[in-house]
Amino acid sequence: MMPSVVLLPNWIGDLLLALSVVARFPEERRRNTTLLVPKHMGGLVRLLCDLPQIPFDRADGAELARTVAAVRAGGFRSIYLLPYSFSSAWFAVKSGVPNRRGLSREMRRFLLTDPLPGSLRNKSRHITMEYAEILDTSFSPPELWDGVGVKPDRTYAGSIVYCPGAAYGPAKRWPHFPELAGLQKGYGIVVLGTAADGDSAREVGRTAPGRVRDLTGRTSLAEAAAIMAGARAVVSNDSGLMHLAGYLGVPVIGIFGSTSPVWTRPLGKRSVAVGSPEPCSPCFQRSCRYGHYRCLGQITPYEVVERLQPFLDSRVEAPTGIPPVIGPGLS
Repeated sequence: MMPSVVLLPNWIGDLLLALSVVARFPEERRRNTTLLVPKHMGGLVRLLCDLPQIPFDRADGAELARTVAAVRAGGFRSIYLLPYSFSSAWFAVKSGVPNRRGLSREMRRFLLTDPLPGSLRNKSRHITMEYAEILDTSFSPPELWDGVGVKPDRTYAGSIVYCPGAAYGPAKRWPHFPELAGLQKGYGIVVLGTAADGDSAREVGRTAPGRVRDLTGRTSLAEAAAIMAGARAVVSNDSGLMHLAGYLGVPVIGIFGSTSPVWTRPLGKRSVAVGSPEPCSPCFQRSCRYGHYRCLGQITPYEVVERLQPFLDSRVEAPTGIPPVIGPGLS
């Protein structure tokens, strides 16, 4: 089999869903596959996957030239383009890889030697089916994913992880995390996310004083993975962190508003997607055009507790002696 390189998507969630397809390659193909990984996600991909990788640096012309040179030096015969941007296809041409396979979108058909119909991007089916077709490999349903073992961070073992952020916009941010924390008495809670999610973490802390550790803006993606690996369960908006929990195989409740679990439900046998059937949902918009956000607001914390409880009942108990945790400013 000739060597090939796979250009992974830029968004964390899309990257992880794509990585799950690559991870199922037959062994012979794995031995001849290299990953082209966005530079800021290289550490996470190394943690989750043992395939060789080339950093996809493109912050400026010099970085892009180094990436092109690295791909040229690899002697690859084929490149699989999971992003459908024009720039990714133009990069593939400059890299000199003779066989270039990807979707015919954004007027890039003439740059591809193996163009696929743009209609393969179909939000009425899971996106991993699209990735499997681009990668010319068999499809496996996301709910059959077993997960990948990562050494857990024992500092927060047994906690429930909340991920209240979503960089995409407010139409993906469930407003009831504080009420959920109030209902989950007896559990330590760790809040993960970016620094921009700090206000949400503080709201959770005020509802559950003494039980919350605010780690927003304080962890790398690899550190977040280790924390999730030791958690009882994860409750998350439809975000990159939700997909990270699914990739690890941790019990995860994914909350969907403007987006569709049919298209991007989390991986894993222990993942559950929760949404509200509104006439205008899924709209895939960053904000609600009507201003009511009912697709999120009508998902009650009681429903989430009910969907989460079977995982908590069956999860192995955490070690005893873990002290209560509290984040800065939450006392």
